[in-house]
Amino acid sequence: MQQSRIEKLRTKMKECGLDAVFVSSIENRYYFSNFRGSAGNLFITAEKAMLLTDFRYVDQAKEDANLYEVIDHNRDLFGHVKQLAENLHVNKLGLEYEFISAEDYLSLRDLLGNVQFETVDSIFYDIRMIKDDEEIRYLEEAVSYCDGAFEHILTFIKPGMTEKEVGLELEFFMRKAGAEGIKANHVIASGERSSLPHGQATDRVIQVGDFVKMDIGAKVRGYYSDFTRTVVVGEPSMKQLEIYGIVHRAQLAALDAIGPGKVCSELDEVARSIIRDAGYGDNFGHSLGHSIGLAVHEKPAMRHTDHTILQPGMVMTVEPGIYIPGFGGVRIEDFVVITEDGYRNLTKATKDLQVLSV
Repeated sequence: MQQSRIEKLRTKMKECGLDAVFVSSIENRYYFSNFRGSAGNLFITAEKAMLLTDFRYVDQAKEDANLYEVIDHNRDLFGHVKQLAENLHVNKLGLEYEFISAEDYLSLRDLLGNVQFETVDSIFYDIRMIKDDEEIRYLEEAVSYCDGAFEHILTFIKPGMTEKEVGLELEFFMRKAGAEGIKANHVIASGERSSLPHGQATDRVIQVGDFVKMDIGAKVRGYYSDFTRTVVVGEPSMKQLEIYGIVHRAQLAALDAIGPGKVCSELDEVARSIIRDAGYGDNFGHSLGHSIGLAVHEKPAMRHTDHTILQPGMVMTVEPGIYIPGFGGVRIEDFVVITEDGYRNLTKATKDLQVLSV
C-alpha cells in the first residue's frame, strides 16, 4: 500500500509544482512509510524517497520502511535536509505548516536560503480522506473492541461505582481483547455531567436514575475507532425517554440519508432539523460527525460549513446529541464506511436504550 500512497503524493506534487516534500508529523510519516518509531522525517521527490532518523531507529526503519533509503542524520537533521535540497536541486519544498514548529520553520528558512516553501497539509488530507482496504480492516477491528467493551460494561455498571471505575474497566477490556491503545479523550459522564459533550471521567458516584454517556475508542495499527452509547441506570424518566428517542431518530435519519454523492453540510442538516423541530436545536452544538483514521478527527466533517461531497472509501462517524445543562445528555455514535451504493456500518452494538437493572 505504501507504494500506491507515495505515487498519489507524487501526482499531487507534480500538480502543485513541488520538487520535494518534507514530512514531519507522526501520522503522515507512518501513512507514507509504515515506520512507527518515535523519531523520523521523510524527504520525498519525484524519484527518491528517503527516511531520516537517528541511530536508535536505523535498523527498525530499514525493516518497516523498505521502500525508503534510510539516512542516519547523526543529530543534524536540518543539515542533512539542506544537503539533500542542494544535491537534488529543490527550488520548491512542501512543508506541513500544521505540524512544524515556528522554531523549525525559521531554522529551515535560514538554512535553505532561496528555497520556496509551500503548505502541503491540504494535499495530505485529500489523500488520506479515501481509505484503502488495509485501513478499513484496521478500523473495523478497532470498532469491534468498542462493541465488545460496551456489551461487557452493561453487566458491570452499578450504582455506587465511580465514572473513573467505568472508564478503567472499558480500557482494560479493550486492551485485553487486543487493542494496542485507546483514544486519549474518552468521555465517561454520568447524571447531570452527561450534558458535557466531552466530559472526562471523574470520581463522581453513579446513582440510580442517571444517564451514563460513554464515548470510547480503540486503536489498531495506529488507526482509531470512535464509539458512543448512552445508557440509563434504573427506570428512565419521561424526559430521558423523550431525549433519547429524539437523538435515536436523528441518527437513523442521517444514516438513511448518507452515501456517495451526498454533501456533508446537507447531511448535518438532516439530523439537526429533527432535533431542532423537537425544540432542542440549541442543545446540539457540535457537528453531526467527522472522518477518522490515524487521527481521531480528520477531514471532512459533517457540519454546516463543510460542503465536501462524500466518496466511496471515506469513513465517517454519525453522532448527533442533545445536551441539557443541569439535567444530562445523550449521544449515539456509529462508524460507517461509504460504499459505491450507500454505506456499511462498522458498528454493531445496539442503539436501543439500555436500561440497567439496579
